[in-house]
Amino acid sequence: MCWTLDAGDVQAARSARKAAAAALRAYTDSEEALSAAELVVGELLSNAARHAKGNVCLELSRADGRAQISVHDTTAAFSLDVRRPVDEYAESGRGLYIISELARRVSVVPLAGMGKRVCVTLDVRVPSGELSASCERPWLRHDAGVCMRPRVTSYHPELIGP
Repeated sequence: MCWTLDAGDVQAARSARKAAAAALRAYTDSEEALSAAELVVGELLSNAARHAKGNVCLELSRADGRAQISVHDTTAAFSLDVRRPVDEYAESGRGLYIISELARRVSVVPLAGMGKRVCVTLDVRVPSGELSASCERPWLRHDAGVCMRPRVTSYHPELIGP
């Protein structure tokens, strides 16, 4: 499943977060797992809003038999630092640490000249054949399996349409 939204659109981020949690409900009845998924999506989209401009792609897929949440934006990759923050009460700087505590795995996939993809694997089992590549336009898929809609929309919005 894939949602493309403007990084700064709070309402779109809220809707995407709720939709992703609702989609995961098909694979778990654990409210704890669903709350963790919502928090992860919220943190990823919040980071995108703070550091990226323009469109981002939120993707829910299957990786190693588990649910994976990814956010692809067009900003440069960064070094993943998930250490406990020095100031646990600071208003920022804790998101990736929180995500790492809730996830089985967190990674950043740099896409040379095309941004990055932050991937978070959750502890929610997903059956084989479920949550596969979800872009309705196969030509928007990058070789690495990443939805390129944010990048294409930045330069050629007429190709995407409404």
